[in-house]
Amino acid sequence: MPVWKMIELVGISEKSWEDATKSAVDEAGKTIRNIRRVSIEEFDCRIENDKVVAFRTRIKVIFEIER
Repeated sequence: MPVWKMIELVGISEKSWEDATKSAVDEAGKTIRNIRRVSIEEFDCRIENDKVVAFRTRIKVIFEIER
């Protein structure tokens, strides 16, 4: 029976929320194997001088623990 682990990450992008999510998953994939699922928990933006300068997504990354 597999064992799963979940971690929470924040992705940031100047382009979009989708790019912020992809960035977080790509970075996690550098050190974590067997990523199976991502749950997007929250979207927000950083604002400077009344303009959006960064998109952020808070995600949960779920991966299978190797035995």
